[in-house]
Amino acid sequence: MKKLLTILLLMIPLTGAAMENKIKFDDETYNLSVNTENGYNYYPKGENADNWHSKITIKKLPSGTNPVEASAEFAHLIQSEHPGASVLVYPDAGMVGYLMPNKDFYEYNTAYFQKDSEFTYGRRFYNADGDARKKAIEFAEKYNKKYMELVNKEAPKYKL
Repeated sequence: MKKLLTILLLMIPLTGAAMENKIKFDDETYNLSVNTENGYNYYPKGENADNWHSKITIKKLPSGTNPVEASAEFAHLIQSEHPGASVLVYPDAGMVGYLMPNKDFYEYNTAYFQKDSEFTYGRRFYNADGDARKKAIEFAEKYNKKYMELVNKEAPKYKL
């Protein structure tokens, strides 16, 4: 019995806040949608992986990941794999803000790297009217600081 209790107590740190079914972020509730081997995706009610306007992703990174190095490498990866992407890197904070183009939408993201995990807030602007790029740029100009601060504040609560 004592051995079983010890095993259960050792498992408690592995079931952190990222295991929650809901995350409250910027006065909106995000529900767990996809639980994969490497992380979790959360969407507001009525949204999913195929159709979303905002989402939160929490990913497990290799043990001992350096947030400064991870943010710099990630920024380079975005720029090299997505021509036309705009990237703001805050390596001392382990953060990257970026706009990524796609033929159907533009995507704004703020990623915060911690020792062993990444917390990302994303927002999509669809090309229904052909103005997704303009809307995404206006959103980033107006709200980038706000979402950088929110992600910086909330991410430590959801470490994997």
